Amino acid sequence: MPMRLITGADSVHDLSVDCRYRAEDPYAVHLDFRAFDPEATWVVSRELLLAGLRGPAGDGDVHVEPCCDTDVFIALGRHAGVAMLHTPVGHLTRFLAATADLVPIGSEAARIDWDGCITALLSA
Repeated sequence: MPMRLITGADSVHDLSVDCRYRAEDPYAVHLDFRAFDPEATWVVSRELLLAGLRGPAGDGDVHVEPCCDTDVFIALGRHAGVAMLHTPVGHLTRFLAATADLVPIGSEAARIDWDGCITALLSA
């Protein structure tokens, strides 16, 4: 997905961010930033990204907000370490629609092996 990293008033860097979604991890979207050394991956909530298409969303280290019906801003981090990203809303909308084809919104919990999760936690 094409994104722009905004690092200052006049400083913008074009990025290609790999967005990954797996039905086995139905609540999470992985944003892979391969342009950096070392590479970075942020794991964000699919629900948060969906909410951010409609209005400001997010607490903590991830905030998503639409702008002018054509763009979406995604802020990753806190305080002085915030990365401000910008992408056309259509790219994010299409990606999230494809995730909903894999796992319909609201059916995520049925995809999780809760017994396996509990067994793994208890054996750790």
